Amino acid sequence: MIGALALAFASLALISGIAYIVVLAGATGTAERLLVDRAAGVIDRQVAAIQSRLDPVTEQLELLAALMAAGRVDVDSPVAVREALAIVMERAPALSMVAFGTLDLQLHRAVRHPDGTITRDTVSLTTLRRGFERFRELQTSHRTFWGDLFWSPSMRQPVLNVRTPVRRVDDAFIGALVATVGVGDLSSLIGDPKHGGDARHFILFDHDKVLAHRLLTDPSHFKLTEDKPLPTVRQLGDPVLAHIWDPQLHSPTIDRTLGALGHVVEADGHRWVFVYRELRGYGPRPWLVGQYFPIEDATADLDKLMNGAIVGAVTLAVALGLAILMGFRMARSIRTITTAAEAIERLEFDQPMHKRSRLREIDDAASSLDKARSALRWFGHYVPQRLVRRLMELGEDAVVSRRTDLTVMFTDIVSFTPQAEHLPEHETAALLNHHFALLGACIEHEGGIIDKYIGDSVMALWGPLSGTPDHAAAAIRSALAIAKVIGEDNQVRRANGEAPIRLRIGLHSGPAVVGNIGAPGRVNFTVVGDTVNVANRFEQLGKIYMQAGEEVVVLASGATIAAVKDRSSLGIDLPPPQLRRVRGHAQPVEVYRLA
Repeated sequence: MIGALALAFASLALISGIAYIVVLAGATGTAERLLVDRAAGVIDRQVAAIQSRLDPVTEQLELLAALMAAGRVDVDSPVAVREALAIVMERAPALSMVAFGTLDLQLHRAVRHPDGTITRDTVSLTTLRRGFERFRELQTSHRTFWGDLFWSPSMRQPVLNVRTPVRRVDDAFIGALVATVGVGDLSSLIGDPKHGGDARHFILFDHDKVLAHRLLTDPSHFKLTEDKPLPTVRQLGDPVLAHIWDPQLHSPTIDRTLGALGHVVEADGHRWVFVYRELRGYGPRPWLVGQYFPIEDATADLDKLMNGAIVGAVTLAVALGLAILMGFRMARSIRTITTAAEAIERLEFDQPMHKRSRLREIDDAASSLDKARSALRWFGHYVPQRLVRRLMELGEDAVVSRRTDLTVMFTDIVSFTPQAEHLPEHETAALLNHHFALLGACIEHEGGIIDKYIGDSVMALWGPLSGTPDHAAAAIRSALAIAKVIGEDNQVRRANGEAPIRLRIGLHSGPAVVGNIGAPGRVNFTVVGDTVNVANRFEQLGKIYMQAGEEVVVLASGATIAAVKDRSSLGIDLPPPQLRRVRGHAQPVEVYRLA
């Protein structure tokens, strides 16, 4: 590393010295180039200003999500949640609203009004347009992201929004956070002289829609609607910006100077230079941050010798800065390897970790680690991460086959095969993936482990291995949560003209053998025994109980009810049992229909 730094210093010093001599000799470049360089610097400052206002929004939201996940903020207390949201509003002045959606479909909000006051309230997610749908998207998400623009009826303008799911350490979903920034506030920012802005700055969206401009600081003047949330460059009222995509003027000097930075057009008898830069990371589609100015604003009266001296000094300073930066980049490459190793230890395989480095040894190490991550990522698709983490906690003795008491759940979609025959393969896969995501969230929320998927069925279990002492109660709560989620999802399906999903769920508790089962070269960590068979037969028994028009039937055995340690935790009154014969058992068994 020391040799690399020394080489960097020597190379940069040589380049700086040559540049200094050339500049002092008078090769200063054209006036157009100087002007474009100045404009590009202004755009960079604008981008930095935008990032300095929007990035803290993401940071504050992720900090609050971490506090909620750790129990530092009581998500079951509306007052505590709303006060925490108000604190986030105070720390991120760009925010217009921040809210927390709960599992009971309540949305706690803190809202900033035009006069600067912050109010707090709670509304139902079902009363908001697409509120329930966006909440369900977050329920199956594991990352923070900036969403597409959506319309704010209260502000009468579109808003930027960042969303993040709130998950406990065990990855159970407990709610979702969302924060919004109005386009009027964004327009005020890029027009603020304190941040290097002026009336000629703009941000475009989808090529010709204006996301931010001095004329958009008060969007109410444009009579925007949900169907037409943003004005086009022609509708904005800026006579120069309206011509941004007119045929370009070409000349060897201008084309060489601007390159990919921008272009020149003619409007109102004048030539205007447009410079712009693409900005990503604040939604699924990129923004175009730019500025325009008359080409006549060239700074031709700059003294070349003074300019040369200044540029030479700056070049030397940049040389020193680049050398220091190179050292930091090498240190960052090493930190990337360390971070990658820690992520693999946490079973986080989704994001690529390898970043190219000019140092071959570091690059080879990072590349090898990334290949290992890719291999383990495929392994992670087929083994429940909750199970792997539990096995890591318990050590090697956990994989030895042993007999233990647990609760097993089986689910099955009614008449799925005939329904799937009328769907294309990709739609069938999408339906199952969505269905399994809903069930998986409910199962993992109650500490269950998904053992396997069997076609359109799910087998899950609760017991000592999953870390749930009252395994029967946890399984029942999960089954009831699944019944509720399926009902809610079916409402959305009906609204979209789709057939509802009908589901049978069977639960049974008892002893079973848990551990590595299979041949020496191909084993599964699973559970076998009569308890598994009976749970499956209880799911099949749902065919007798489910009536026409019913969407979900949940059957639990008498053994499962008897195994519940705290029946008050179920939140329901148990119905009287019925006696039914189950294949493989001589005596009738008790059957409780819970839903």
